Amino acid sequence: MRIGVGRFHNGATPVKPKNPWASLRQVLPWLAPYWPVMTMGFLCMIFTTYLGAQPPRLIGYFIDHVLNKRDPARIMPTLLAFVGVTIGSQLFNFLRTYWLHVAGQKLLHQLRVRLYTHFQQLSLTYYDNRQTGDLMSRMTGDVEQIENIMVHGLDILLSGLLGMIIAYYYIFFKYSTTLAWLILIPVPVLGFSIYFFSSRVRKIYRTIRDKVGELNAKLQDNIAGIRVIKAFSREAYEQQEITTTSENVRDMNVRGIRMWSSFGPAMGLVSNIGTFLVLGVGAYLVVNDHMTTGSLLACYAYVGSFYAPIGGLFQFFDSIQRSLAAAERIEEVLGTDADIRDPEAPQPLDQVRGEVEFRHVSFCYATGEEVLHDVSVLAQPGQRIALVGRSGAGKTSFVNLIPRFYDALEGEVLVDGLNVRALRQTDLRRHISLVLQETFLFNGTVRDNLRFGKLEATDEELVAAAQTANAYEFIERLADVFDTEIGERGVKLSGGQKQRLAIARAVLANPRILILDEATSSVDSESEFLIHQALERLMSGRTTFIIAHRLSTIRTADVILVLENGSVVERGNHVELLRADSHYAQMYRQQFWVDDLLAADDDVPEDTRTLPPAVAEMPAME
Repeated sequence: MRIGVGRFHNGATPVKPKNPWASLRQVLPWLAPYWPVMTMGFLCMIFTTYLGAQPPRLIGYFIDHVLNKRDPARIMPTLLAFVGVTIGSQLFNFLRTYWLHVAGQKLLHQLRVRLYTHFQQLSLTYYDNRQTGDLMSRMTGDVEQIENIMVHGLDILLSGLLGMIIAYYYIFFKYSTTLAWLILIPVPVLGFSIYFFSSRVRKIYRTIRDKVGELNAKLQDNIAGIRVIKAFSREAYEQQEITTTSENVRDMNVRGIRMWSSFGPAMGLVSNIGTFLVLGVGAYLVVNDHMTTGSLLACYAYVGSFYAPIGGLFQFFDSIQRSLAAAERIEEVLGTDADIRDPEAPQPLDQVRGEVEFRHVSFCYATGEEVLHDVSVLAQPGQRIALVGRSGAGKTSFVNLIPRFYDALEGEVLVDGLNVRALRQTDLRRHISLVLQETFLFNGTVRDNLRFGKLEATDEELVAAAQTANAYEFIERLADVFDTEIGERGVKLSGGQKQRLAIARAVLANPRILILDEATSSVDSESEFLIHQALERLMSGRTTFIIAHRLSTIRTADVILVLENGSVVERGNHVELLRADSHYAQMYRQQFWVDDLLAADDDVPEDTRTLPPAVAEMPAME
């Protein structure tokens, strides 16, 4: 189900299950591959529970037939039986624990992989309004809660029920039907109490899972931005923010603990009423010779075995509420349909010439605000297309439609005459590379980051790509050259070095279509010169889309598109647009309002060297 915002919605909204139990039922099929392993564990659990129920019978027999009858011949057989039962019970308990934990770890692995796979299938629309830390919390804490209930919780439930059945069977059929009926008196109260607790605590645990996600998101942001925090001396402020968020988690946990801690003793009090009834009535039966002392002691032990699993069942229901909250959060992810999907029968795209065409394209984000309107552009193979305009004009949205990070609301985006919607996403994107203003490098070595553009690249190809990107000189000076660890997001490198690595990564990918988004705006002049050299080599023979705020960097572009409020208001090359003396010329003069720079520019016509009065009132181009 998708909920749109007007007719311009371009995204998917998570599907929240109406019934939280539906989330758990959604998870049950994931256990199917592990039923053989879990069956072994549950069989061992049955033997463990059965053998664990035998000591009360043996103790009762020992009292009645060995001690009371003073028969020494039965001492050793009874003790051997007791030892055999104990050893067998512990052996099967070991096997039960092993098999169920193996199944649990396999389920954890499958859930993590399934979630991560789905995360990769979702488009950028999904991530626009979500925090990384919260999504990570779903892959870690929430998944572990599911494993806890689906494996260990089921074990507690089934072993508890089986233990109750065995204990009641022995009391009812072997010892006293009267005592068997007495121990059932508290059961309705216990059952209602469990139901009441479950309905109240579920909302608390859902809130706790959400609050934990918020805390993880805040921690992730602060750790990633620690340099900014220190630079602005905001340690105390952020400390208070984390403290407040953590206090929210603490308060909700305390609220759940308060309910849990008050409910447990209440349950114990009710179950003890049954125990007192059994002892009182049982003593009366023994005194009147309707029951033996050994039988009463065995019944007393079985009463404990009958009520003890109720405590385990309470823990199970407590765990299941936590797991239901976690299952809801996981299902919100898995229930979100990917709005960017591969077609059922994709068209092949083995070779690309590099022609890119926009045909009457309109686009908006999930907020409903239209950022591109009826845009038509044709880029011939090998052309350089520059996009200029004020911030928010739609430049980045324009280039994001080419690799299909988003889908156009109306119109078509074509590569070599093929609609990008008709292509497999991986086929399309392997012919496209991006060099962005904010270079993202992964925590690892230089080699790892370069090979992201071509995983099978040889050392010779790495060197050649680095040389093309003017990066080899500084790589050679690194401690371990290509095997140097660069830290998270390349923290050990300068901005210019990171940018040149990004260019080398794009060189290795060898794309036919290249997107440059302010690739030189955040570096010093020396690095900018080296980067410009590298970009010139990289752009050679490739269809290139350049987003630039420095107009001096796009003078050689074949076509310059001027975007204003999502529409192309001007197009042409540098000289043509200056002669037109409109939007581009005004922005150009704003940036270069220095007489000697203008005088040195032979491309600027004489009639454009005077700044019109209206230009001084225009907002500066960002």
